[in-house]
Amino acid sequence: MHTHVDAETAPALGTALRHTRKQLFRQIDALAAQEDGPFAAGWNSVVAAAEAAFRHEEAIMELAHFAGLAAHRAENARTLGALHHVTILVEGGDTAVGRSMLAALGAIVTTHRYGIGMATPDLLLRGHRQSRS
Repeated sequence: MHTHVDAETAPALGTALRHTRKQLFRQIDALAAQEDGPFAAGWNSVVAAAEAAFRHEEAIMELAHFAGLAAHRAENARTLGALHHVTILVEGGDTAVGRSMLAALGAIVTTHRYGIGMATPDLLLRGHRQSRS
């Protein structure tokens, strides 16, 4: 399989993935610390941040020809669907379910970290193999 990832690019892609996750975690943590009123008001910003983070992550994975991209996209879609479903409830005043979903989102992002964390060594190996060719 042809890849655009070389030994110099792979670390940058890994760094970009880590940065995206860290930004999303910061937003999740900041919202979780809010009282109910500001929590509800900030909910849509975190949903938008998750959408942007997932798109960015998928773009990097696509660039790297990550083998698990289809399954990862499907998981992202399910997660975003759940976030959108919960949005209606949070807007209706149910911040408890929003807080539960926020905790779940944090766990999902952590799971992604370990799942696509395997992409970084894989990218490094591919880049190493290419540089030796």
